[in-house]
Amino acid sequence: MSKTAKTNIILIIVTLIVAFFAVFFAIRSDNLLMSRSSRGGQNTPTLYVHGLGGSRRSTNHLATIASRDGGNRSLVILVDKDGKIDYRGKLQLNTRKPIIQVIFQKKFTPVDKQVSWLHEILLRLRDHYGFKYYNAVGHSTGAVTILDTAAKYDKDEDMPKLQKFVSIAGPYDGVIKLSSMGTDNYVDSNGKPMIYSEANKWFPSYQTLLNDCKNFPKDVSVLNIYGNDNSKQDSDGVVSVASAKSLKYLIGKRAKNYEEIPVNGVNGQHSRLHHNIFVDHIIARFLFDEN
Repeated sequence: MSKTAKTNIILIIVTLIVAFFAVFFAIRSDNLLMSRSSRGGQNTPTLYVHGLGGSRRSTNHLATIASRDGGNRSLVILVDKDGKIDYRGKLQLNTRKPIIQVIFQKKFTPVDKQVSWLHEILLRLRDHYGFKYYNAVGHSTGAVTILDTAAKYDKDEDMPKLQKFVSIAGPYDGVIKLSSMGTDNYVDSNGKPMIYSEANKWFPSYQTLLNDCKNFPKDVSVLNIYGNDNSKQDSDGVVSVASAKSLKYLIGKRAKNYEEIPVNGVNGQHSRLHHNIFVDHIIARFLFDEN
């Protein structure tokens, strides 16, 4: 065999060895990054979901403050009126604590349809990025959507698992203007409402949520923030205190831990709750503190 042929063979062998190790370390690196999206990992994404009539502006302030307190704004996921999903922004496997805003472009969409779309979004995030876990922040209807999505699909093997859930002004037992009981309702020490709301065009009934939440995951940390604008209605002007606090009866016994934080006065108004520096930093600490 000529010297040139021997040299070529050696070069081929060296090239194959280098290629093998390059592939090996690339796979190892991807697996490491994906493992960080495991329970409590640095790469666990946080989804922000707005309420009925909301838009990107509804969660912009929350996402901005969260990005200053440890998260990284990465994606805006747009869902059109027919459920078509589009993506804006860039999310990489090594993005630390990615922030993802979910925007329903048809502003008034029933909860059951939002639940179906959010489920599809979560499946895509797992398929494309390998996310096994996620956190979620929901304002108003968005909180109900997050709750019911986790409850209905937790047993789905392909579904990422909810780890931390922040509910802001969640109308679990009705919205004032859509409820005949107004603000006359109240809850007991366990969060059980005196009156169960009926289903309507936009929301499931409280009994439906109660049934669904029998399957809500058991290892979720929950922060329930609700407002009282001191207008003598015991409400934030849209959602009664009783309706927001009735989340406890739905999942309080199943949650890993459950905490309620009231916001009173002007800053306790429904829309101000997601544009409130006090609320913003409480949420950021809850989501991103390492302890």
